[in-house]
Amino acid sequence: MCFFGLTHLGFGPLPIFIALIFFFEMFIVYTIAIVKHDVDPFMPYISSAADKRPQSCVFAIGGNISAFLISIMVFVRYRQMRSIFYQRDMGYPLCWNTIAKWCGYLSAIGLFVVANVQETAIIPVHMTAALVMFGGFTIYMIFQCYFTYITSPEITVYTVFIYRAVCTVMAGLCFVTSFVCGITASTIFHNTYPDLPTPRPWNGHIYQPGVEFHIISAVAEWCCAVFQLAFMASFGPEFEKISLQYFLSSKFIERSDQENRDFFIDRNRYRECVSSV
Repeated sequence: MCFFGLTHLGFGPLPIFIALIFFFEMFIVYTIAIVKHDVDPFMPYISSAADKRPQSCVFAIGGNISAFLISIMVFVRYRQMRSIFYQRDMGYPLCWNTIAKWCGYLSAIGLFVVANVQETAIIPVHMTAALVMFGGFTIYMIFQCYFTYITSPEITVYTVFIYRAVCTVMAGLCFVTSFVCGITASTIFHNTYPDLPTPRPWNGHIYQPGVEFHIISAVAEWCCAVFQLAFMASFGPEFEKISLQYFLSSKFIERSDQENRDFFIDRNRYRECVSSV
């Protein structure tokens, strides 16, 4: 990618785009939900704020785009690590790299389902997808921390590993806290009102048993999302060195694919020589 004639950034902006989409999307969703009094202003679940229209539409659009971009990011990282492991003749990490790729894909699929199946539509599907989304990406982060560690300092500096390790630990703690406190809040509520469904959304203005644990769970969920986005953003500098070249072969094209490849390579070399003068 090249912006305004500046340096070629490769896939570097991709993780930043994902983070920006999330923050702008959630700002719109949270603001509309508060203005319409759909949720309590103090830390609702992400899905609770996006449960009703029109904010659910904004959340679905942003979630679908983010799921697509995350799957691309996972694929680019997979190919990057695979090339490095092949070059360094490291056989055993190749299997872990494949497992990490599928964990990332599952997380993207979970986000896609969460974005399109609102919280009150089909609750078991929504909650399962949310668990896969956050849990799958947390596992993906663990694998990437390991890959960063075994390729440091040749590929990335050691401080990048420290940064990713901190984000991974914090995201893991937040994920477990959100899950445990969410179940605890629901259990306390049903112990008092066994015949009522779990409040969706929880409302702090009307006392509901277990609301304190719900608040902790909601805060942990938001923090988990932020740490995971911060982890994604760390791929930016490494992705700047990765570019995509695609060559189309067709019977309507007289030149062979290899001739097209040589043509584009020569053209890019000419541009680099001109820009360096």
